[in-house]
Amino acid sequence: MAIAALVPALLGLTASTSLARLTDPDSSSLAASTDTLEPPTTLAATGGSSASLTWVATSDTYASGYELQRATVSGGPYTVVSTITPRSMVSATDAPGSNGTYFYVLRSVFQNWRSVDSNQASAVISLGPISSGFKGCTAASNAADTGGNNNGYEGAPANACASDAVWATDASTGSTLIVSCTNAGKDRHRFWDFGLGVPATVSSIGGIQVRADEGMNNNGGTNQLCIQLSWDGGTSWTAAKSVALTSTAITTFAFGASNDTWGRTWSGSELSNANFRVRVIDVSSQPSKDFFLEYLAVQVTYTP
Repeated sequence: MAIAALVPALLGLTASTSLARLTDPDSSSLAASTDTLEPPTTLAATGGSSASLTWVATSDTYASGYELQRATVSGGPYTVVSTITPRSMVSATDAPGSNGTYFYVLRSVFQNWRSVDSNQASAVISLGPISSGFKGCTAASNAADTGGNNNGYEGAPANACASDAVWATDASTGSTLIVSCTNAGKDRHRFWDFGLGVPATVSSIGGIQVRADEGMNNNGGTNQLCIQLSWDGGTSWTAAKSVALTSTAITTFAFGASNDTWGRTWSGSELSNANFRVRVIDVSSQPSKDFFLEYLAVQVTYTP
C-alpha cells in the first residue's frame, strides 16, 4: 500500500476523509506596567498630653498600612515611631513623653515599598503634672547636724527610712527650752538619698511634700516638729515648716503640698540624691523630752 493511502488507514480515516491543519490565528503580546504607591493625604494633628493624628487613607488598596514618622524640627529628620495597620486605619495617637512641638508625616507601606511622605502636621505636647510617689530615705544616708546636744537622732537613725513600726530616737532632746525651729539649742538631723527619680530636664517642679511619722515619750509642755529642705547638699536650707505635737502616739504629719515649692524655684537636678537633703528639728519647752521618728519620706510633683 502506498504511503499516502497508509496514513489515513492508520488514523482510522476513510480514503475520502481529508486532514485539516489546525491553526491559531490569534497572537499575544506581553506588556509591563508600573505603579506608584500613593501616600495618605490630609494628615492633621492636635496636641495635649499626646498627639492625635487623622488622615485620608491611601488610594492604593493593596497597601498594608503606614509608617508614622516624628521629628522635633519642621522638615525633619524624621524617625519612624510606629507602624499602623491595616490600610483602612485613618487615625492614631503618639505620646512623645516630654513637652514640646512635634512634627509628623506618614507614608504608605507595601512589602518593601514605601511611598513618598504625606504632608507634614504638627502638635504641641503639654504633659500634666507627675507625682514621684512617697520615697523613703536610704538607711545609711543620715547624719546629726550641729545644734542642741549635737547628736540628733542618736538612737538607730536608719530606722526612720522605713515604715515598719520601729523608730529612730532623739533622747533628751535639745539644750534650751525655747520653742523655735531656728534656735541653736535644738537637736537636728539630716537625711538623704530618697531616690526621687525626678529627671534633671523637667520643665518645672510643682511642689514637694514631706511625710514624717513622729511620736514622743510624753505630751507635756509645748512641742514642735520642724522640717527644712536643702538643694545643694546641705549648704543652704529653706525656711522651716513646723507642726505642733500633742500626742505620744506615732502620728503621720504632712509638710508642704503638691503645689508648695517651699519658697523657691527648683530644678530637677537639685532633687537628685547628690543635692537634696531633709533636715528634721525637734523642739520642746520641756527638758528630757524623747522624740521618735518612725518614717521620713518625700514626694515631688513635677511637669516633664
